[in-house]
Amino acid sequence: MATKRVEADVEAPRPTVREAMRSVLSAAKLVAGADGLDRQVEWVRLMETPEVQPRAGDRQVEWVRLMETPEVQPRAGDLMFTSGFPIKDDLDAQIRLVGRIAEGGGAGLVVRPLPYLRKLPPEMVSEADRLQVPLFTIPSDVQFVDLMSPLLERIINAEHWRLKRSMEIHRRFTELVLDGKGVNEICRTLADLLESAVSVEDASFHLLAHAGGSADPHRKETILRQGTPHRVLFDPQIQRILREVEAKRGPVKVPAFPHLGMSRERLIAPIFAANQVLGYISVLDHPPQNEELAFMAIEQAALVLALSIAKERELSEVEGRVRGEFLEDLLHGTYGDDAAAQRRARHVGYPMHGAHIVLLVDIDDFRGFARARQISEDAIQALKREFLRRVTAVVRMSYQRALVQGRSDQVVALLPLGTETGDYQARSHALGLQVQQAVTEWKPGFSVSVGFSAPIEAPAGVEGALREVTSVMESLARFKRWSQVIAVPELGLTGLLAAVSDERLVDYSQRHLGPLIEHDRARKGALVATLRAYLETGEQQHAAQRLRVHPNTLRYRLDRIREITGLDLENPETRLNLAVAMRVQSLLGL
Repeated sequence: MATKRVEADVEAPRPTVREAMRSVLSAAKLVAGADGLDRQVEWVRLMETPEVQPRAGDRQVEWVRLMETPEVQPRAGDLMFTSGFPIKDDLDAQIRLVGRIAEGGGAGLVVRPLPYLRKLPPEMVSEADRLQVPLFTIPSDVQFVDLMSPLLERIINAEHWRLKRSMEIHRRFTELVLDGKGVNEICRTLADLLESAVSVEDASFHLLAHAGGSADPHRKETILRQGTPHRVLFDPQIQRILREVEAKRGPVKVPAFPHLGMSRERLIAPIFAANQVLGYISVLDHPPQNEELAFMAIEQAALVLALSIAKERELSEVEGRVRGEFLEDLLHGTYGDDAAAQRRARHVGYPMHGAHIVLLVDIDDFRGFARARQISEDAIQALKREFLRRVTAVVRMSYQRALVQGRSDQVVALLPLGTETGDYQARSHALGLQVQQAVTEWKPGFSVSVGFSAPIEAPAGVEGALREVTSVMESLARFKRWSQVIAVPELGLTGLLAAVSDERLVDYSQRHLGPLIEHDRARKGALVATLRAYLETGEQQHAAQRLRVHPNTLRYRLDRIREITGLDLENPETRLNLAVAMRVQSLLGL
């Protein structure tokens, strides 16, 4: 549906005291409270005097009887009119009246001093200035009803404007929902209605949609990162604002926070459904002259966004559950026969033809991370959900129809390669790096390792591929090789060593390298480093260049190694044993 901006009337709804002073109260004199002229006038009330009665045909005015109860409590937005008769002989009551207007959020006070007060007492004027309550006086020949009637008409027109705009906004957003429009269209409609920049984020502050333009640095960064950066989200001031927004359950005006890149004020509103926060709306550069329109539109947008997000979440959960169950059956080999697997694959839209690889993303030492941070179980579960969401987003960018499932502190996926598998290693490695980059930008406080299987056929080869990749990841974790991107065919010797106990590996390393290690420790030597360079280069000249020593120095060190170990460095078996011992030492961090 094509959107059209809601046009504002010539007069903005609900006049302020300043606007009334320029028109209806032009004959009045402002004697105090100039700092409160921007208070809105929502109604007018009269403190009744004996000689004033409404004339025939006048609009109805609410008459407040204070003959017996001068201690009136004005309501928010009331502009009070009085001749002062009920409090003409009570200075304290005159001062208290100003205080009560301030306490109740009243708009101001209009006084006709003659004939009862003659002039306003200085104490009353000072109190009005202190409390920023606009205080006016009018000449004795001005009738209250001549001022109150046009103000009431203006207020009633404003309420009509408000109702009309509210119904129009409600209709616009309701049509979006009935037409099946999603979050993006609702966001664009709100931005168009307010001619403002609008962002919609979910409860985890992942960006769902944005529309309109703004030079605010925080908004630009949020769009670039597809969500609010953690340094902003966990700022104490922002946390306080979010608590206030949730408590109010409606739009809140948020001041600028330049140190966080939030260079201008904005409106933020929660998206609620069944007492659960589903997300947040942020509006920048809303029209200040029609702020009430902005609040109405945001409240309506929050309502339809709640319906849309809840619907999309429900559909996503159902789809994810069906796809996840299929993936789990493939990974455990419980899918039945090939025909059943093919039927389920067609149902979830997964292409079974061609080759496939199993991807496993593992949080490095998650138990250690959780123990060190001492985070609650709820926080851990929220972290895992966000981890799954971010990994899924990266995987789906390259493999839209991949099957993805969370498993505690891991994410496993089945990726369709199709019939062209020639560059799968390069593509897999690039995807692994993208996953790591996404986690790094997220900055959760941990790193991840990524493992891939060799290409396999589905469904028969999926279970075995997962077993191989899991073995790879356990090997990486055992040797504390964090933040790796590796495939099963690349693991080589490390995979073989993973099957050997740590005690046997340590014994093997000590048996072959122990004397050299002791020598270096006692004499601060470099024989172990010399042997490693010699074995890895396979030639004395290149080893000397790597170590940046003279070839004679290298030869001397090799002679010392022979003397200490009694080994023949020219023997291929000896060189292999020493190379393996070097690898064990590196893996175990010895």
